[in-house]
Amino acid sequence: MRQANSTPGGRVCDTEPLDVIIIGAGFAGVGMAISLKRAGVHAFLMLEKAHDIGGVWRDNEYPGAACDVPSHLYSYSFAPNPDWSHVFAPQAEIRSYIDRCADAYGIRPHVRCGTEVAEALYDEDAGVWRVSLVDGARLTARMVVSAVGQLSRPALPRIAGLDRPTIPTFHSARWRHDVPLAGKRVAVIGTGASAIQLVPAIAPLVATITIFQRSPAHIIPRPDRAYSEREKARFASGPLYMRLQRLKTYLAYESRALAFTRFKALLDWQAGGAFRKALGREIPDPALRAKLDPDYPVGCKRVLLSNDYLPTMARSNVEVVTEAIESLTETGVRTADGQERPFDAIIYGTGFAATDFLVPMRVVGRGGVDLRQAWRDGASAYLGVSVPKFPNFFILYGPNTNLGHNSIIYMLEAQISHVLRCRARMAAIGADAVEVRERAHRMHDARTQRRLTRTVWADCRSWYTDASGRNTTNWPGFTFAYRRAALRESLDAYRFTTARGSGHTLVHAPGGRREGMMASAIRGQLRATFRRFAGPPFGPQVQRMMTNAISATMAAERGVSRSRRRVGPVDVEIVGRATTRRAAILYLHGGAFCLGNPFTHRALTSRLAAAADIPVWVPDYRLAPEHPYPAALLDALGCWHAMRESGLEASQIVLAGDSAGGALVLALALRLIDEGQALPAGLALLSPFIDASLSGETLSLMARRDPMIRPAWLKQAMRWYGGPGDGPLDRSLAGLPPMFIQAGEDETLLADAERLHRAARRGGVASTLEVHRRRWHVFQLQAGFLRSANDAISEIAAFAVARASAAGIRSPAKPHGGHGDGNAAARQYEGGIS
Repeated sequence: MRQANSTPGGRVCDTEPLDVIIIGAGFAGVGMAISLKRAGVHAFLMLEKAHDIGGVWRDNEYPGAACDVPSHLYSYSFAPNPDWSHVFAPQAEIRSYIDRCADAYGIRPHVRCGTEVAEALYDEDAGVWRVSLVDGARLTARMVVSAVGQLSRPALPRIAGLDRPTIPTFHSARWRHDVPLAGKRVAVIGTGASAIQLVPAIAPLVATITIFQRSPAHIIPRPDRAYSEREKARFASGPLYMRLQRLKTYLAYESRALAFTRFKALLDWQAGGAFRKALGREIPDPALRAKLDPDYPVGCKRVLLSNDYLPTMARSNVEVVTEAIESLTETGVRTADGQERPFDAIIYGTGFAATDFLVPMRVVGRGGVDLRQAWRDGASAYLGVSVPKFPNFFILYGPNTNLGHNSIIYMLEAQISHVLRCRARMAAIGADAVEVRERAHRMHDARTQRRLTRTVWADCRSWYTDASGRNTTNWPGFTFAYRRAALRESLDAYRFTTARGSGHTLVHAPGGRREGMMASAIRGQLRATFRRFAGPPFGPQVQRMMTNAISATMAAERGVSRSRRRVGPVDVEIVGRATTRRAAILYLHGGAFCLGNPFTHRALTSRLAAAADIPVWVPDYRLAPEHPYPAALLDALGCWHAMRESGLEASQIVLAGDSAGGALVLALALRLIDEGQALPAGLALLSPFIDASLSGETLSLMARRDPMIRPAWLKQAMRWYGGPGDGPLDRSLAGLPPMFIQAGEDETLLADAERLHRAARRGGVASTLEVHRRRWHVFQLQAGFLRSANDAISEIAAFAVARASAAGIRSPAKPHGGHGDGNAAARQYEGGIS
């Protein structure tokens, strides 16, 4: 059955995917939808699993529900509301505000309520997301924005017997309006923000209310009051006055970030002092006062605002129980001291599963990466918005974007603008996918976690942290700093691509003046040096001297060690930091079989080792014309067996190589197939030179554009090297492990990469081809100067780690033979291959 996308107005589109699917229709989702319409985007849907829009303000209808951020700040900047009744608006008014915004901007036709997303899978070849709904329907979109937030899934207490009571039990976010509480015995489990509001609201109505408290909260007065009609009229007639009121409130609340993130003593002095004063004034009973006095630093857990919670605690019909709950019973609660208390209703005020982002929805990105698996060590995202391997997928109110001091709406608007910036850049350069780079994501996360260790939230465990103790919720700084990063910093953290189908992707060059100027300068330098001297009329010694001289200007990655060992007739350089991971890369350098060595490729191999965090073995194989075919292949085979003898399994090794080194990688892998030996985990090929007949069409088409290679040099090199008449394009490639190929758009050997990719796919090999815009042959060698080269190496590293991980990176294994020096294997293959 053919699936179709249904767009607003009932139009059915069988072929065109939607531009955007938004998941969730709360403040974030509605804001994203409005912003899309304001940007001229109309082919989008907003999917909401509930019966109506509104998010947490639709769900939290408990008595006393209100916002703890002033109303003029807790609203969209583009839709100010002069009619707020109070400084801190109640729930009904906030929900009504969201409804009015949706109506005013024409969002309703784009909303599908009662629609829950089960799964979203990224289709790499088509460059779209396939979204499956719980009801079995399917949708397709170019971009998906998750707006489900952090506070959408109620958290139930982890106590025994939750299904045991015969009396009504419900969470505050699922309020039972059909359960009358007047004159009843009510239990409230939890003392979070919701409980702080609902307990004072129902205490005067019920017969008794018992609060089961695990830990008390710091509570400070909420400076709430009603706005007068005169004030509201002034807001309505003076938009500038209303904006100034918003700015004044913003600055007052933003200043609190100093106490939360830098000067923690300020928080204890300001909020702690106010709390202790109120506690002493409102709670005369010393025993009760002790129960309500937290034993953790102020701000470590959420600081709550209330004028009536502490006075309510002193009521005669209110009891605070600090004894741990053993279990629920049919009619009440049994505590650890054995006491059982009967109730007519139990209310859970236990908050939300804030660290379970996107649960239970399944999201699968590029390469089959499951988001839950990517977040197995804790949720993280670049700016809380983007995750590597998940192109065109954005998260609003994602990891580390929650606040302890200001309005989340301010953060949401910055995130929405960031998404639109990425989308606009895609349109401007003709890309169809945008994905945050692994390195940028990793650096952002490390910086965020490092800064969090200096905040007040690091001083205890709370709902801000996940099961491992990692803070995955809060932003550790000023909101204006976040906004500047989201709106003003360059988009160089992102990778923009265009899918060409069948595993073929065009990677767009990074923007920015520096990258463009550097690329132009390198082109000129290569034309004047390498291209001029590599090839006739010069002999191998002149060419090698020139190559070594150029390589001296390309520095290796700092902090990456190098060691050498002898394998048969050649030295092998082992590049990489000390690591406990049992995996490695065998890298075969390029140079048309007659140039190059481990030194000439250190700028590449050192960065590859650092990015993958596994060692890279680089054999200094023998070169033509002094050592024609099969000397280089014999040396590669010897190094392979030396790696095996060192304790590595074949499935823990990835073969990689550039240019002629790529040809050696294929020759080695095919020889292993022919001999029935275990195969490597994968093959990574950079600008592979695989056609000895030099018949590729780009050999002439790109001859002028490639600053590295002259066809005359390739012909000279093949005369020196010799080699078999047939190559990898002349045989079936079936049985090879997954292959990752990179090439430059402007390179002479682009056709070799494209033909190899097609041949591999025909043979059933999982092959991926990346062609990099405006880049040349083995541009990765310039990683010390070009961000695009660094990013390309990072992709190779990610491929290597993923392939080795797929086989399982294990602890050291016993050598499968010999003494581990590789010489025996090398000698065996010296005599055994002709």
